[in-house]
Amino acid sequence: MPGLSEFLFGKSDKTKSLNVLTPEQKRALSEYFSQGIDKNPLYSSGSSYLQGLLSNSPDAFSAFEAPYLQNFEQNIIPSIAERFAGMGTGAGASSSSALYNSLAQAGRSLQTDLAGLRSGLQMQALPQALGYAQQPYSNKLAGIGTRSFENMYQPGNTGLIGGIASGLSGGIGTGLGFAGAGPLFNSFGSSLFRKG
Repeated sequence: MPGLSEFLFGKSDKTKSLNVLTPEQKRALSEYFSQGIDKNPLYSSGSSYLQGLLSNSPDAFSAFEAPYLQNFEQNIIPSIAERFAGMGTGAGASSSSALYNSLAQAGRSLQTDLAGLRSGLQMQALPQALGYAQQPYSNKLAGIGTRSFENMYQPGNTGLIGGIASGLSGGIGTGLGFAGAGPLFNSFGSSLFRKG
């Protein structure tokens, strides 16, 4: 409720800061800046996996190759051995050089395929690792850019006396303008419209 002084004489313009974040949002931002994504276990394990791929870590590749090697040992080798066992003269066929050559060829093919997959994994891991490395900084920059206050402009007013003074000055100015313009027009206008 405005006071008597404000009512009579008005008030000047001012800018007021308003808090735009809820208490929950403030708390979440505070927790984020104190903890960060780099402390998250999922982020850490993903980052470690990508680092392992890019560093040619034997542990990372052995974990990747394990299912392929297991399939080779449990399915491919027995399949090749059965093919040779059914072709020949019993136990001798399963120990022939053709069987060993075929197993060696399958092993070389597996190693070539695994090397290609490993190379593809490393190529895919590089942009992912760069994204992982940038993510904590991107998140912090986004958090810094969060505006917690909004400025609000509150226009002032002239008050009762200012409004009356403004109205009177406008009216007086208009009246004086008409009063001064009449004689000027009479003297100037009459010289224009005379026929000479």
